[in-house]
Amino acid sequence: MLSSGSIADAAGPNTSEFTSTEFGGPGDTDLDGLIPGFATNDAAVLEFDFVAAGGTISFEYVFASEEYNEFVGSSFNDVFGFFIDGQNIALVPGTSTAVSINNVNNGLNSQFYNDNSPDDLGTPTPFFTQADGFTVVLTAVGTISAGTHHIKLAVADAGDTALDSWVFLKAESFVSGDSDVAV
Repeated sequence: MLSSGSIADAAGPNTSEFTSTEFGGPGDTDLDGLIPGFATNDAAVLEFDFVAAGGTISFEYVFASEEYNEFVGSSFNDVFGFFIDGQNIALVPGTSTAVSINNVNNGLNSQFYNDNSPDDLGTPTPFFTQADGFTVVLTAVGTISAGTHHIKLAVADAGDTALDSWVFLKAESFVSGDSDVAV
């Protein structure tokens, strides 16, 4: 799991619309590039090199946030990126659009979204996470050549350092074709 705040805050049940741990940390320029006009803060970044036989590379994940639903369409547009050799493959399915608060929510790409807001659903909420909303399990897929590649996974607050976002990475889902990837 990666978080723009405290990983511990992701655990449910959802008891608050405004859970937040602010670190005042820097953002990430690659994430800034995914959401023009927004500046990121409190970025959590995991990056490493891997060797693959070529073909496709994929990873399953869920993007979740306390920014939902109050800040959809606002200047607080938390974002996630999954970069292979500098190219983001964490996209809204069937599009070239980055996964972020303003791009996946109750009104836009809602088929990929789960509402978990106490204001909308009452308490207890149906999902055991503090996040007010989150994506369905999404798969990032990219095409690569044989050899060594660089991967970067990053999540950040956008527009402020408040209200956490999380990315849950599915264990053992990082594969190239039908094989696990050597790291």
